This record gives sequence, structure tokens and C-alpha cells, in this order.
Amino acid sequence: MAVRTWVGRFCVVDGHVEEEGAWLKSLVRQRPDDEPDEIYVLVEPVGPGDPQFASQLVEVITRLYQKDPLSLTGAQMRSLRSAHEHLREWNRKSLKEHRIGAGASCLTLRGSEVYLAQAGPSLAYLRTHKGDVRRIEPPQRDEEHSLGIADPFEPWVTRIALQPGDLLLLASSRLDAIAPQDHIERMLERGADDALPELYLLCRDEPNMSVVLLSCFEEVDPPEYLTRSPDDSRGAAQSALAAAIPPADAGPPEPALATVSGDAPGTVSASLSLAGEAFDLPRRPIKEEVRDIAATNAPPPSPGLRVREGAMLPRYKRSTGSGLPEVRIPRLAIFAVLAVALVGLVAWWQLPGSVQENREERFATLLDGAREDNARAQATADRALKRQLLLSAQSKLVDAADIRAEDPALLALREDVTSALRLLDAVYEVRGFDPVVDLSQTVTGSVEITQAVIGGGSAFFLDAEERRVLRAALDGSAPPEEILREGELGGAVTAGRPLAIAWADQISALVMIDDQRQAFAYFPDGGTIPMLVRDAQEWGSVTALAAAAGNLYVLDASSSQVWRYLPGQGGYDSERTGLLDAPDFSQATEIAVGEDIYILDREAGIRRFSGATEVPFPLAGIDRPLLEPASLAVLPGSNRLIVADRGNQRVVLASPDGEFLRQIVSTAFTDLRAVWVDEGTSTIYVLNGDALLRGAFPP
Repeated sequence: MAVRTWVGRFCVVDGHVEEEGAWLKSLVRQRPDDEPDEIYVLVEPVGPGDPQFASQLVEVITRLYQKDPLSLTGAQMRSLRSAHEHLREWNRKSLKEHRIGAGASCLTLRGSEVYLAQAGPSLAYLRTHKGDVRRIEPPQRDEEHSLGIADPFEPWVTRIALQPGDLLLLASSRLDAIAPQDHIERMLERGADDALPELYLLCRDEPNMSVVLLSCFEEVDPPEYLTRSPDDSRGAAQSALAAAIPPADAGPPEPALATVSGDAPGTVSASLSLAGEAFDLPRRPIKEEVRDIAATNAPPPSPGLRVREGAMLPRYKRSTGSGLPEVRIPRLAIFAVLAVALVGLVAWWQLPGSVQENREERFATLLDGAREDNARAQATADRALKRQLLLSAQSKLVDAADIRAEDPALLALREDVTSALRLLDAVYEVRGFDPVVDLSQTVTGSVEITQAVIGGGSAFFLDAEERRVLRAALDGSAPPEEILREGELGGAVTAGRPLAIAWADQISALVMIDDQRQAFAYFPDGGTIPMLVRDAQEWGSVTALAAAAGNLYVLDASSSQVWRYLPGQGGYDSERTGLLDAPDFSQATEIAVGEDIYILDREAGIRRFSGATEVPFPLAGIDRPLLEPASLAVLPGSNRLIVADRGNQRVVLASPDGEFLRQIVSTAFTDLRAVWVDEGTSTIYVLNGDALLRGAFPP
């Protein structure tokens, strides 16, 4: 069974319905030797400025995405940032009352994998096949964080791996004022076939509104009437939507089933079942269907306003008389025309040589500029500046190649720049990962791994679905086992729901904290026993744990603090110490401790604290920023940091002060969750989905 996606969408523009409009556009991008991907861009203006600029932003983002050679996520982010800088530069030169901004939702899709980037006012809902509904929106939805105004500009990116039965709704934020969230959830529960027409009926009276509905499903050899070619996909989508919306004078609607297909490279069309009989919908040009929908559903024009339809031509009153008036051309005009023609002839004779001279001059200027950028890049030790200069040289060489693509000097310089960038990217590919354990196949019940650590020859997993902690031997000598479960005894104490785990080398045990602020320790040779941690009830939250140099560290995001406990009798029965100066940890998810303290933050990425003070962690020289990092660890042998960059499907290695060192990629990284390295044996362990994999760590 093939897993496919289809997309239905509509725009209400000035009271008229269209498949796409000024504030909503999509396109399919096909790169050589790669499967096609799609982008859907929804923009809504904010602020007092002219709203017409929103259509220009949509065009800029889609055009840049189509031309960008980067990966799906790289092209998405660079297109958004370029549009932001373009609009922000305009705002700098304008009066405050003329300042304009925009809420933006940019959805990229390849197969069943979705990346949704949001900035400013924006709104999305995800309904999973399990029936759970999740509202997706950036933390700040106000004008100050919108496209063209925010400084710095950091879009909120969400990665969604769609499964059959999932629905993703993307809409203008105006939807909040139209219907409450529970109403939207009830519509999505009815499935994609009913949700899109209902959304249209809900939004059609709005002056401007955009809606995109994406569905993932399993297709089993569809019959012939459900297939389509790319040429008629738009007609089928609009026919289904038009059929689902009854005319104003119609009676109660008959039961109907509408399936709407977008531009996705799949094979789904539309069918309609009425009064127990099946009909194939006619294939009609999209312009005719849009015109019919607009004529049927648009509100009547205001009195005194004449609306000219596309088929109505303007008529002019014919003048009376038997013929045209006599026209007399002055002699001066004739001489002027002859003079212009003579000047044009001379220009035509001389212009080719001048143009060629200008092209050669521009080629030489571009080549000299690229040489200078390359030389400066080789001379600097600043990796961030080096990349900036090399990219500048590369851009100039691309422009120069449009003039003389086969010039030997250009080809040699381009090879130098490409080699320098390749060296700076520091990409290492690891092949031949071996499976250690697949929890979905070897343990009972459902599995949802939210945390995992390695230590003492074992891997430990926190399973949020079954509210338990699992252990698996790294050598495969025994099947996975439960070491703690909610409601069961951990030694002599009944355990609550486990919240966080950490391996403590100094005591060779796994430390676990539950939602009752109870601590437990698991010893491979002695089982699970209660452990004392003083003043645990005073914590605001238990976000993550870390153990280093014999101490226990608790990340308390609610209190915006990291608590340190020194080892004591029977556990960590010592006074707690707050280590940091009240930073904002509302988006913190992970903690790692080496010579400094490192916090993984959903918004800020990796944050480094030396003593009590936050210091920069720039990842200088990296080719693209981290996207949805999932885990963070300090390698005890070298004090280097290793990060599972889930959004970019790679592992990133950095120095303690934040210098990018290398990135590790593999075809096995399809659902990267966490990563650890045993530097003693040069082994890398990766949690990919619910499976733990093992491979050779590159030197």
C-alpha cells in the first residue's frame, strides 16, 4: 500500500472564491536526481500599511524557493529570510505610520514529510490518526515578530512526519475570530472529505481568507475513475469543491462525498455520489470553474456599482458621418521620423561592439572580485567570515559563468572555491549501521521514547506512552526489560510517572525522577531502589537531568534555574545550589554538563553558561543552522559537544566554546532522536525512531 498525500485549498479574495489568490500560492520544485517537493505560502498583512504588498511577498518567497539549489529546509528558510530582509529594508526607509509587516506560514512537503515555518500571525492544526488535535503556532504572534519587522527574525519551524489518517490544516489567523477551537476540532474529526467544504461555508463571507488542508492516506490500487493526470488536477479539485457547495436557491443538500486534490505529485481526483448513483465529474478548465464558483457564492455588488464580467466587452458609441476625417501630416514630423531612423541605424551598427566590450569588462570585474574574496577567505581563521567570503566568491563566479562559462581561469578558481567550501562543510558519511535493538518489535505495548541515555554497557529509554523506563543490553545478551513503571514498586516505594533519567558514572547507576518528585537509582547488579534527593518538592519542574563529576544537575525550566546537588549518604542528601542568574528557560528541553553548562532551547538553540553568566555559542562556520535539535551531550573524553540535529537529519560535533567541527550524515538517519559516542571504542550510537543503531565514529 502506497502512502500518499493530497492538498485542497481555497482563497476568498474581496468576497470571491479562488483556488489560489494574492495571499496564497503553491508550486512544485523538481531538482535533478531528486524527488519533487512542494511549497505552499500563505501570507497575511499586519499593521497600517498597504495590504497589497502581501502578494509581492508571496511571489518573492515562491520564486526564490524554486530557484534555490539547497535542500528542502534550506531553501525554505533562505527564501523566508530573503523576503524578510527585503521588506525590512523598505521599512527602514519609510515613516513609522507606513511600516508594513506580514504573518507568514510556509509549508514544504516531500512525500509525507512536512516542514512548517511560521512567523507573526499564523495558525495551523494537526489532527493525528489517533484522534489527537494539536494547535501549531509560533510563541509570539504579534506584529513585532512578523515578517519584515522582527529583529532578529527567527521563524518557528515544526517538522511533521505524516502518517495515514493525519490531517494538517493551515489557515489565516482570522480563523480564530470565526470559530472557536473546539468547533475546528469537530470539523477535522469528520475527515478531509467533509472538512474542506465545511471550512469554505464557514469562511466564504470573509473579505480575505486562505485555507490549505493536507491529508495523508494509504492508497490501494485505486480504480480508474479515481486517477488523474497532472493537467486536470486543478479542474478536479475545483469541481469537487463547487459540487460540495449548493447554490443559494437549492434545497437541502443530498449526501455527498468530495475528494479534493492539489498539485501534489500523486494520483487522486474527485468523485461525487448523489441519490445513490455514481457520476464522474466533468473535466473543465479551471478558469471556468473558478468563475462559476465566484458567480454562485460571491455577495451581490453594492448599489450603484457596475461589475463587468470577463465575457462582457466595453461598447463605444459610434460617431455619425460618412467617413474618417482627413489627416494631414506636417513635413517637420516626416523629417523627425527620418532622423530617428538614421540614429537607430547608426546605433544598430555600433551597439554590438559596445555591448561586447561591456560584457568583457563585467566578466573581468566579477573574476577579480571572486579572486579577492577567495584570497581573503584563505587568509582568515574566522570560520564564519571564511564561509561568507567563499559564498560571495561563488556567487560572483556564477554571474561570470553566464558570460564566459568555459574560461580556464574561471574554471580553476571555481574548483578552488568549491574545494574550500567542501572542506569547511566537514561532512562525514557513516555507512553500515548495525541494529542493537528495535523496541517496537521487542517490547509489549505501544512505545513513545522521549529520553534515552547510555551507560554501564546498557541503553535506557523513557517510554512516555506506557509510563515506564526500559533497559536494553548493548551486546544483545538479553531482551529489553522494564526497570521502573508507574504504579509499581521501585524497591519499597510506589513509583509515579517517570519524568527524567540520567546515567551517573561515579555511582554506576541510572538516576530516575518521577512526577511525585521521588528519586530512584537502578544498579545493573542490584535492581531499582529509592534514592534521597533533598528538597525535591521545592522544584518548580523536572525538565531534564544530568550527572557529571559526581554531582547531580536538575534543569528546572519553570523556575528558570539549574540546581546542583553534591553526592551524599544514600544519594544526594545535600543542600541544593542554584547555579545561574535567572535566565529565561521557558523553552529549554535538555541539559549537558562539562566544564560549562549547556542548555538546549527550542528557540535559541544551544545556550552556554560559564559560571553563572551566559556566553555565546555561535557554531561559527556551520553551513546551515540547527533545525529542531533533539538531544545534547558532552563527550567526557574530549569535552566536545554532540547534537542530534533532527530537522537536518545529521549529527553535529562542536568544540566547548561553540566552534563547528564536523557533521555526520547517513542514509540511516530517517528519524533522528538522540546520539551518544563512546570515544574509547570510537563507536557512535544513534536512536532512530524506536530503534537503537551502532556504527563506527569517524576519527
